Amino acid sequence: MKNLIIALLLFTTSCSSKNNWECTEGDCENGEGTRSWKDNGLEKGHWINGELNGKGYQFFGTTSNFSGDTYTGNFKDDEYSGFGTYYDKSEDSKYVGNWKNGKPDGKGIGKWGENSKYPGRYYDGEYKNGLMHGHGTKFWGIAEEDKFTNNKYVGEWKHDEMDGFGKYEWADGSYYEGPWKNGNQNGYGIYVFKNGEVFKGYWDDGYCEALSKKMGLE
Repeated sequence: MKNLIIALLLFTTSCSSKNNWECTEGDCENGEGTRSWKDNGLEKGHWINGELNGKGYQFFGTTSNFSGDTYTGNFKDDEYSGFGTYYDKSEDSKYVGNWKNGKPDGKGIGKWGENSKYPGRYYDGEYKNGLMHGHGTKFWGIAEEDKFTNNKYVGEWKHDEMDGFGKYEWADGSYYEGPWKNGNQNGYGIYVFKNGEVFKGYWDDGYCEALSKKMGLE
């Protein structure tokens, strides 16, 4: 998904002049109101000192780099804060969950639709400062590289990387379960072949020499 904090920042700063919008309904300074932009963008909700606070809605107009995107949810001082839903039209992706300082933070679900670059992909779990962080489940769906297609990981994340304890399942039914660091298997874990055979060993930065020899990869 796009960098949503940048999306919000660009919208509010590039269209800050009243020459670009008009208050078409209610009170757009202190009260309930709707701002309509010349490029068909729209902001509506509760305003305090000209900034959205509480429940609101935002639609990005035709001149925005995020044209067609929408946000429905809570604001604090013009930033996404609390619970809300952001839909990215160009990527056919949607995030539903908690926000803080304009970024996903807390529990949330990111999903990619059939018209996206990664159909069927999703992440359901914890975020921090806009990144996957904490415990979560990622399903790759149709991936940019076939080796990732329909793979799944359930476990700990740190700054968008698999980090901590987790289980990674390949589409053929085989899986690794054990510790991770910086996105790679790292430490003592198990690998279960698709036929159910169990291998136990030590991985270093994603590589297990004994497993590679067993599989005839070296």
